[in-house]
Amino acid sequence: MIYLLVASVALLSFANGANDNFKGVATLWGAGQTSYRKALAWATGFTFLGSVVAIWLASGLVAKFNGSNLLATNIHTQLPFLAAVALGAGATVLLASRLGLPISTTHALTGAMLGAGVVAASFAQVKFAALGAGVVAPLLFSPLVALALTLGLYPLLARAGILTGRRDCICVDEPALAAVPAGAYASAAVLAPPAVRWAGGEECQTGAEVMRVRIGDALHWLSAAAISFARGLNDTPKISALLLVAAAASARLNFGMVAAAMALGGILGAARVAHTMSHKITPMATEEAVTGNLVAASLVLLASFWALPVSTTHVTSGSIFGIGILRRKEADWGRVRDIVLSWVATLPLGALLAAAIFWLLKA
Repeated sequence: MIYLLVASVALLSFANGANDNFKGVATLWGAGQTSYRKALAWATGFTFLGSVVAIWLASGLVAKFNGSNLLATNIHTQLPFLAAVALGAGATVLLASRLGLPISTTHALTGAMLGAGVVAASFAQVKFAALGAGVVAPLLFSPLVALALTLGLYPLLARAGILTGRRDCICVDEPALAAVPAGAYASAAVLAPPAVRWAGGEECQTGAEVMRVRIGDALHWLSAAAISFARGLNDTPKISALLLVAAAASARLNFGMVAAAMALGGILGAARVAHTMSHKITPMATEEAVTGNLVAASLVLLASFWALPVSTTHVTSGSIFGIGILRRKEADWGRVRDIVLSWVATLPLGALLAAAIFWLLKA
């Protein structure tokens, strides 16, 4: 049974990577900043880094997702229960990835724990108060907060001009020779230090600069890296908790296996969700994309350090929905409806699948 559990957690990790890895860089591809492959490589690298750092910084989320906070019974320590949870959640996330729907692994895991727990014990053993306060509330409010912050932050950044072309470029000019007095009748040529200018894009393109960095582009790439890092930091402990409860291996080995499977899932299976997030919700320009990314990265990083089980999917999608509101008629609100409906279905589908799998394993 321990081998089934390890394989089930590996499947769940793979599914998580396929559905989630690209979400942090969806705006990079959607705004035309880079290609799909380069965006995926950027996301995979920083997600893996976040997964590794989670070994030291995100132990609080391990405790929240080992089942003890949701079930008033020690059923959460039994191998059939843990395997059923991993398989139920993994199957749910894989199905969504196949359909190109970005859903929450956190939602799927929570539903799977409830479904397997009810079959293993009873409804009376479910801690509904803890479920509402510790899991459901953050999952419900995080996309709304992300949407509101995106709408509020964009006008401020636009007014500052750092994303809209007025003062969005830092340039380093080529060092020039300057004449300085060297005596009564002579002068000497010395190399002046390079000048650094902060100006608009057109003013930076004089031909004299040796380096030019657009602030909006730099923030876009850095914020995408921050989201990917935060996602690894936030999701890896939730999945690793299933192995840690069973003491299947050392914590570092468990985290490493989950991180590797997540990376592989992103590389092999992210394309469908990537198309949905980047191109099927709303068109976006760099300034809007940067705003959404900064909001999403800040929320997920804060949630990881405070051990709040927010969904990176809900936060990043909420930010992109905010961009859709900024774009108004250009957004595909039918696609938004489909995504929200998939969020509603995630928890019950995970519960049903995990319940059925647990019943089969115990039969």
